[in-house]
Amino acid sequence: MLSLSGLSWKEISDPIYGHVYYNKEIEERVLGTLPVQRLRYILQLQTAHLVYPGAVHTRFQHSIGVMHLAGVMAEDVLRKLVRFVGPEALAGYSVDELVEAGRLAGLLHDIGHGPFGHTFEEAVLWRGGVSPEVANHERVGLLVYRHTLKDLVDDLGKKSGFSDLAGVVEELLGPGEPRTPVLRLVRRVIKDSYYPADVLDFLRRDSYYAGTGEYGSINHEKLVKNTYPNPRDVSELVLERGGLGEFKAYMTAKASMYHHVYYHSVARAFDRILYDILVLLDEELGLRSAVNAVARGEVRDFLLLTDAGLYDLMLRESVREGSRLGQLARALLVERKPSWKRVGREVVVTPFKRGWSTLKVLRLAYDKSIRERVRRELEEELAGAVGLAREDIWVDVVDITPLPRSVIYSLKGEPLIALGTCEVSGNRIVLDNPLDLVAEGLPLTVLVRGYVRREKYSMDYEPRFSAVVNDYLEELAGEIPESAVDLEAYQHMKITS
Repeated sequence: MLSLSGLSWKEISDPIYGHVYYNKEIEERVLGTLPVQRLRYILQLQTAHLVYPGAVHTRFQHSIGVMHLAGVMAEDVLRKLVRFVGPEALAGYSVDELVEAGRLAGLLHDIGHGPFGHTFEEAVLWRGGVSPEVANHERVGLLVYRHTLKDLVDDLGKKSGFSDLAGVVEELLGPGEPRTPVLRLVRRVIKDSYYPADVLDFLRRDSYYAGTGEYGSINHEKLVKNTYPNPRDVSELVLERGGLGEFKAYMTAKASMYHHVYYHSVARAFDRILYDILVLLDEELGLRSAVNAVARGEVRDFLLLTDAGLYDLMLRESVREGSRLGQLARALLVERKPSWKRVGREVVVTPFKRGWSTLKVLRLAYDKSIRERVRRELEEELAGAVGLAREDIWVDVVDITPLPRSVIYSLKGEPLIALGTCEVSGNRIVLDNPLDLVAEGLPLTVLVRGYVRREKYSMDYEPRFSAVVNDYLEELAGEIPESAVDLEAYQHMKITS
């Protein structure tokens, strides 16, 4: 019977970790498949390269990094599980099989992304007309795995001595909770936790390629070293006191990357152009049809959709005169001048802002009806304040809380956003009181920005916009109910980050 130590390994040079290793018996075969190699042609950061020219790395590079980190983190926490709780906590699995499953799940976690990542979800998956089975990239990815890779992983796993490798990978990738605590533990190593391998890799990798190392500096080794399974509920992770400083630095780094890179105000204006382009391409190419076909087990058309392919089409359209698609493509790819120009300061809403609270900020962040109301009312007030038509104004509302959305969606009633903590002595893990992250200064934040159409812009609008947005949000704070948001309607959009 083979184990991970019995497999043969090759290496990939990586700018983040130096070298990443993969085994020839299983991972090399999975790497050499269309669902994985397709990720070479999908950018990790959709439009950020238009602001940060170095940010042209791909989801393939990120997936390799997540495979590496997931393996390191899973092996560490599972060895601790055996030491502190006992081998029975493995529920009959071997550490090697769980580690290999975690590595494969890390490698495959993004195979359901369409071109241009999350903008594709907003413009195609969430605009209506898509089956709930494929309503986000994680659900698409699970079906792609089932229809193209599961049999291969099962065959390779059995040849390598693993009894249920394909089934474990499926549970780790699926939208539902895995059936046993130890599988839930491994899943939290990859996603659905405060600092999973997915997030740790993309923060370090994205900041490196964007040239914003000051935002993404994270000592992931210290977080891993200080992370333990919760002895009372082995599906949960807890952090020893020695890692709390690095955890707080990580939270700040993640919020900074969302604020300054992922939600850069100019990148958001480019995203809006891209959204309009994808809507037009959906009408022309049937993008939603390709996604719906995945629910029927027909994945080929979806797997042929890539950034590279659509960029080629858009570039060809950009030299054509007289078409709306060509006009938008020119603005995005050639002129690099978004139709919208930001005006005034962005207004930052946190639980510490006058009149606001944790619940109210979460409502603004996640209650679609309130966000739409804010956009509508603010656009009307701003238009009236400067004498423009409402269609010449755009208000953008984004949340930059450094929590995975799956954690937010799971909150019920009065939220206690808390981190499990512990102390370790000898062969004992002693649980300490959970750390209230909001009280500790968690950057739970919503940004509100105002834009005008570029040709309508005047510098005279700057102070007026800032004042109107700030006054409006102060009044809104007194009107938002102090109650938990009902998130059931948004479960189809549940994503980890």
